Amino acid sequence: MSVELVILGFLREREYHGYELKKDIQRRMGPWADVKFGSIYHALKKLVQRGAVEKVGAERRGTRPDRIIYRITERGEEEFLSLLKKLLNGFQRIYPEFCIGFYYAGNLPREEVAEILTQRQAQYEELVETFKQVKELPAHQKIPRVSEVIIDHAILHMAAEVEWLKMARRRLGEEDLYRSPEEQGT
Repeated sequence: MSVELVILGFLREREYHGYELKKDIQRRMGPWADVKFGSIYHALKKLVQRGAVEKVGAERRGTRPDRIIYRITERGEEEFLSLLKKLLNGFQRIYPEFCIGFYYAGNLPREEVAEILTQRQAQYEELVETFKQVKELPAHQKIPRVSEVIIDHAILHMAAEVEWLKMARRRLGEEDLYRSPEEQGT
């Protein structure tokens, strides 16, 4: 659903061919939106079948295959607004799969679990730095201001994850997390 919303949103701005669309999505949403290149063409095909997007021409460059140019239709405009409202109004709780693994991590040596937590923390810290660098791009490479707000959102979430990982690692070293107080005789 969100890939279709992204495509319709970009097509509301102007006509695009697939590769151009992919490049603009990557440039403007790349750091925080997980839109895969292959999913763009699949979603475009579905949108065309539903009549939300139409093919308006083709462009040829050298010996390469034709690039099909797409534009949004009136039905696509309606779908865009419907998808937008649905996404904004939808509440999603976060259930990280990592927590399932951490729940059973008592089956591994404590040192190995501590190392996994340390590596995960380093990955999040690296991502935070990457996102901060995106915000500091020169003006001509700047992303839209709304992307900066979204990146701030991501940074705050990742910073919270880093703090949680520090706490989990500390508690892992101080207590037996994998037995209840009753089992521990406390």
